[in-house]
Amino acid sequence: MFSLNDLMRVEIHIHSSLNCVLVSLCQNQSWNNQNLSSVPLDLDVRLRKLDLSNNFITQLHAFALPCLEELDLSGNQMDLISEAAFGNLARLEHLNLSRNRLSVSLGSNSKALRSLGGLRSLDISMNGLSNGAADLFRESKSIRSLIIEDNLISEIAPQTFEPLSRLESLNLARNNLAFICDFTLHQVKYLNLSRNLVEFFVTPEDALLYFPILPKTNRLKYLHLQNNLLGALDSEAVMVTEVNSLYQGVVNETILQNNYFHANWRLMPLVYIDLSFNRFGSFPLETLSLLNSLEHLDLQGNDLPHLPLVFLKTLTQIETLNLQDNSLQPCSILSGSLSKNHIDFDYSCTAFGQLKTLKHLNLRENDIKILPPNAFQGTSLISLNLAKNLHMLIHEMALEGVQTTLQSLIISGININSSGLSLPCMPALTEINISNNKLNATLSSLGCSPLKVIDVRNNDFMTLNYSLVEAVSTNLTTVYISGNRFNCCDSRWLTLTSTRCCLKIGIAVHSIM
Repeated sequence: MFSLNDLMRVEIHIHSSLNCVLVSLCQNQSWNNQNLSSVPLDLDVRLRKLDLSNNFITQLHAFALPCLEELDLSGNQMDLISEAAFGNLARLEHLNLSRNRLSVSLGSNSKALRSLGGLRSLDISMNGLSNGAADLFRESKSIRSLIIEDNLISEIAPQTFEPLSRLESLNLARNNLAFICDFTLHQVKYLNLSRNLVEFFVTPEDALLYFPILPKTNRLKYLHLQNNLLGALDSEAVMVTEVNSLYQGVVNETILQNNYFHANWRLMPLVYIDLSFNRFGSFPLETLSLLNSLEHLDLQGNDLPHLPLVFLKTLTQIETLNLQDNSLQPCSILSGSLSKNHIDFDYSCTAFGQLKTLKHLNLRENDIKILPPNAFQGTSLISLNLAKNLHMLIHEMALEGVQTTLQSLIISGININSSGLSLPCMPALTEINISNNKLNATLSSLGCSPLKVIDVRNNDFMTLNYSLVEAVSTNLTTVYISGNRFNCCDSRWLTLTSTRCCLKIGIAVHSIM
């Protein structure tokens, strides 16, 4: 049975909701950076979105905005939220409390958040929170997105997030996590654990040494693990043994019946993983080979010497591969064949031709010595970054097989001169960056490309080929030319570009002599 008071509250809530639907005026209001010390008293009750960020509201008391759906209180040095503060914000779905001091009165602040039953996203980053942070969101069972970044959390107890059955995005980056062992994040699709100091596997180290144990049934699609110490263990076999032992202890099984770690990873629907800036001394072949749904893989800054052929063959869905700042050398594919017998390599190079779905490849700063023939044949490359591979020799057939698909090519900062650079006709190329080299002559082969952006900065050009500029001028929108010593007596190409509407010329004062 409902009491009279209960029925009255339901009637008031329905009436308020109808008013919010019917009234569409005055939906948003910003009081950002207004030196406020409290919430203004004359706020329109019809507001749906309110920005009170970057003020000096150190304490928050009750205020009534029945239509409010989004509230930003970030950057206020707030340390106290009264228990009734959010009691009259029945429709609030998005709350930003980042850059405050919620840790000071954690008990009171936690009670205040309990009234927000419909909250969908909560940001409590940069609040000096430690291990009691869970009290702030434990009762917010409708939350889809939770940001707890840049706090002082050193441990997360098991089942901390279990009440949040709708949680899809969890950001725990930039904490001091010492241990995580939670098997209840089945529905999470985005997990950020980057920049932590994690002992996932009860090791004496001070950083995340290998991949986390994840629930058997999960929906995780986006995983950020950059800036840890992944791969610092002696071998992958040692890691798997340690992780399985930990798993056995957590699930309280006396007999280890299976390789739990790999069994769980095999079920993950990951499409994105960021492993940049870790310490992969030996490549984690067995583990990463299980992730055959990957579309985006970031391995920047890991000092990898090569990617094994057997691993590349598992990346059947990969589209974007960031390998910047490693030590990879591309293999040469002979006779236009992608079969193993016709790949010229000695297990120290990387056979990119195995990646048939690959569209975007970053090989910047890999100290590539030679870009061999057919290095990328078999891929579907749209963009290729080869910048800062100093003194790299480019074979005239290096881009064979991708010359018809490439739309963006970066070969800046490789210290190459015009006699050492030969590029094929690339009919899809719209952007090319050949800056910071020693070039003094433009490539006539670029005349067949529908170029929109050309970057030739910091070379030895005294002029640009008039015929080439004329050929590409139809689509050209931007040309960067500063840092060259152009001859003012041979600037006919420049007058041609000046007749083009909306063409931007990036030029320094001393570029034309």
